[in-house]
Amino acid sequence: MIISAFSKHIRSYQADIPPVIILIRWIKDILSKKPENNIEKVIHKEIALIKNKFGAYMLLGKSKSGASLIESLYQFALSYEQQNFARWVHSVKASDFKQ
Repeated sequence: MIISAFSKHIRSYQADIPPVIILIRWIKDILSKKPENNIEKVIHKEIALIKNKFGAYMLLGKSKSGASLIESLYQFALSYEQQNFARWVHSVKASDFKQ
């Protein structure tokens, strides 16, 4: 359910933005507002977004299931990036790399 929601969200972005960055922005966006649906309620309950003194963000699971949720979302983002790369590789020809 949550991965499906993230999947719908990620499709609206350009391919040049790394999916992991989109994931962090999506979670940050959800955590910055009051939850409106069950997906947002689960994210609020299971995930914490911590900002260090250098301004970098880190996602933390509030429980074991929250850590599993973060890991699943992260793996999905990586697989989405790999799928985009595979599509790109299949669309180029060897002659595209000649100088």
